[in-house]
Amino acid sequence: MLKFLPNILTFLNLSAGLLAVLVIIQPEHPHKIIIAPALIIAGGVIDFFDGFLARKLKATSEFGKNLDSFADIVTFGVAPIAFVAYLSPFPLLVAAASLAYMLAAAYRLARFNLHAEIDHFHGLPITAAGIILAVAAPYAGALPTKILMLILAVLMVSKKRFRRIIPK
Repeated sequence: MLKFLPNILTFLNLSAGLLAVLVIIQPEHPHKIIIAPALIIAGGVIDFFDGFLARKLKATSEFGKNLDSFADIVTFGVAPIAFVAYLSPFPLLVAAASLAYMLAAAYRLARFNLHAEIDHFHGLPITAAGIILAVAAPYAGALPTKILMLILAVLMVSKKRFRRIIPK
């Protein structure tokens, strides 16, 4: 049972992302500008611990890796994009930047699942990109947010090395 705990955390990460999207699409939710980024950040904390715990319990698996990627695409891909769309008065720019961001996020996750990354990541992890976007979007302004989405997309697909907080 203990070996399934990382997957339970991954489901909590997915739940945080879905809840963020549901809060964002509520037309009259009074605190969505605080709650949505908080849920995305909570998903990031949970995402850190699911992988950490899987390694500690020797419970890593292909199932867990793929489940984690599905959760990440919702929490750090769809939820931040929905948040930016809620904040933005430029629908065409949002669509273009969102498409670039989401394609880069999917590419980054697929590359991660195929290649072992021991002490560093190749490209910015989607978790970091999603948290940066969710935290910066309410303060950056409409056009700078779209530019930030494009920068994050480029960083996710880049070969730049990003050091792991805790090596495998």
